[in-house]
Amino acid sequence: MVEAGREQIRVTSQELMPGIYELKIDGSLDWSNFAKVESAIADIFRKGVYRIVVNLRDAKYISSAGFGCFVSSLDTAMKNNGDIIFAATPPEIHDVFNILGLSKILRFTDDEHQAVEQLKK
Repeated sequence: MVEAGREQIRVTSQELMPGIYELKIDGSLDWSNFAKVESAIADIFRKGVYRIVVNLRDAKYISSAGFGCFVSSLDTAMKNNGDIIFAATPPEIHDVFNILGLSKILRFTDDEHQAVEQLKK
């Protein structure tokens, strides 16, 4: 699947344990498809779950629209005593989080298991 020169994104979510969901992003997240991610996060919030692991292991690219989507979702999660932790973030995407200064407000782990352990606390 190619759209405007980029592959489309695949967004899936699953419950890892009661009260903690994982959101997996596979592909490139940009202005043309960030609404898919927003919608998936909103679906999790509608379940009353505000602790989310965002698994970026298979993410290829994230644009400013994608980063903005995560920051606004983090705000909602925190207002509801939750958190969002990013797991398995590829180095090139983590570098962009750093450049944008988002590493100061977001949390990262090497994998989803470490993220779940942090969210359980």
